[in-house]
This record gives sequence, C-alpha cells and structure tokens, in this order.
Amino acid sequence: MLYRGIKYSVVQGIGRYHWKWAATISGTEISGDGITRDDAISNAERAIDRAIQRHRLKPDLDGEDR
Repeated sequence: MLYRGIKYSVVQGIGRYHWKWAATISGTEISGDGITRDDAISNAERAIDRAIQRHRLKPDLDGEDR
C-alpha cells in the first residue's frame, strides 16, 4: 500500500482479531497493529503522518543555522 509516498504493508496476524502493519521511513522501520484491517490501516497512516512531521521538524544539528 502507499500513503504520502511511503510504502507500507498490512497483514493478518495469527489471532482472529489481529492485523499488523509495517513501514520504513528514512531507514527507520515502524510497525504496529490493529483489531481490524481498517484499524491497522488507520493506525499505519497516523504513524506515517507523525514520522513525516518529526522528520520535517527535526532541528539541524550541524550548526549551520546558528
């Protein structure tokens, strides 16, 4: 699946009500789960949004902006 240019996957877990999702953003793997497939997709997309926001707001530690 694709969300905001980030590929992620959603698969059914072993349990009846267990879905897992995983994505890789800037070399960092993030993952989680949900009770339903739609819940897992929603959780994945929210996590991707948070990761993108953190990446954009990350301060420049090189000292160039000081």
